[in-house]
Amino acid sequence: MPRRLSVLATAAACLAAAAVSAGSATAAAPADPPTSGAPCATAAGGVRLDGLAFDPPSVPAGGTSTASLTATNCSDHDVTVRETWAARFLSGSSTGVPAGCPVIDPLPRSVTFGPHERVVTSTAYLVFADCTADLLRLTVTVSQDGVPPASRTADLLIG
Repeated sequence: MPRRLSVLATAAACLAAAAVSAGSATAAAPADPPTSGAPCATAAGGVRLDGLAFDPPSVPAGGTSTASLTATNCSDHDVTVRETWAARFLSGSSTGVPAGCPVIDPLPRSVTFGPHERVVTSTAYLVFADCTADLLRLTVTVSQDGVPPASRTADLLIG
């Protein structure tokens, strides 16, 4: 029986790692070409970060939520950026990593946008059943050579 529990625990850990590292970038409908005074006019390097959100926005311990970053290439040429997804569990009643919660390594990925293309990049996050955190805070930083990085932050409520 102890060996079976060990195998199940290992399988659960692998599933959790896969859930955190699994992700995809999908193209949405092309954005309207930027016009003077439009939000695209202020996009550094041609890429505008439109939003970051969890779906669902709240899960119980043991639940999974998918975070999605939406961004738009406001330029007339292909653009490749580096995304770094950094998440950490937090608790209002303790400092450091809350009991039962893993430390999550940053997830880097490269994303290429076509001209005026809107891209949605997604990653699923699993909250272990024993995790005592109140929330998972995710910050995605998007950087490109020669352009100051831009970032968005979203919180997943746990409870």
